[in-house]
Amino acid sequence: MQIERSATSISWIPSDSIPGLLKVPFSKGVMHYDPPPPLTITDLEGMRRRGEFRFANILRAWIDVADGTIRDCGYAGGLLMGLTPVTVGSLNVLLPTRANPEIRREPEVTADAVRFVQTAGNRPGFSFLKPSARWPFLVTRPFTIWTTIELTVRADGSSTQRLAGASPFPRHWLYDDGGRLAEKAALTQAMLWESTTFGRHTPWGGEDQVPVVAPPETELERVLAERIMQGEPRPAIRELSAGEFLFRQAEQGTSLAVVLDGSFEVRVSGTVVGQVGPGTVVGERAALEGGPRTADLQALTQARVAETAPGTFTAEQLSELAQGHRREDSAAGR
Repeated sequence: MQIERSATSISWIPSDSIPGLLKVPFSKGVMHYDPPPPLTITDLEGMRRRGEFRFANILRAWIDVADGTIRDCGYAGGLLMGLTPVTVGSLNVLLPTRANPEIRREPEVTADAVRFVQTAGNRPGFSFLKPSARWPFLVTRPFTIWTTIELTVRADGSSTQRLAGASPFPRHWLYDDGGRLAEKAALTQAMLWESTTFGRHTPWGGEDQVPVVAPPETELERVLAERIMQGEPRPAIRELSAGEFLFRQAEQGTSLAVVLDGSFEVRVSGTVVGQVGPGTVVGERAALEGGPRTADLQALTQARVAETAPGTFTAEQLSELAQGHRREDSAAGR
């Protein structure tokens, strides 16, 4: 019996994720941010044609099983190139990107499972002179983006996936065999990427980087986060360093926040009860109950959040959000 399973990463540029001079073509409307990908992939090719992501790393793999024993295995998938939307005056074009060769490690076979690891990435079809923190300090080659996916396929038909490596920029989301969002890179570090990631400082030069990952948000959090980011008044953007607290237990709650970038640890009475990352809406318990915060939220990495008053949401929405947090990540009282 042949069993085929897959894992897919989508790499995309979130709004307001680019600082400094890199932001100029985006603020001028020449380059464009990407819309958030769906929580479940249903039409990846349609997303590509519309220019909604930069590239997709599709790892498909198969194993042959007979009498409960793995007899053979192999890779069966690869890179799906993205298109770069560019606007010049009234002209809107989608420019193709250039693929790097896929890197596929030899499958690791055990008694009841096979582990596959695939690196894929691409680079823009154009470039310009850029300063660099590494020799030769001025480079003209486009900077590469990539992901490294680890997929384990078991003889019983089950599979698991992990984002084992990724470029510091842009955002990378990992989907399971059913097309459901499984985890996401928690950080987008555009300046680190721009100044260090080129040439031999990529998997094609022998270097990879392990990303900080976070669990996916819920459908309700997606709706509330979009309302926070697109509503009026505009939310206040707050940046935190690793170790800083977004909320402290027992302080009076006065706001809701959506995590835009980074990873936070949730602690109740000093006990770690979970972690949250980009897309998560936090602070609903204090807003719902009109009382103090019942958990600490401390940044594990550099982070950005958007804070707003809770008045734009109904009590039913806040209650559903609080119940979902209790059920899904044990972070009661966020």
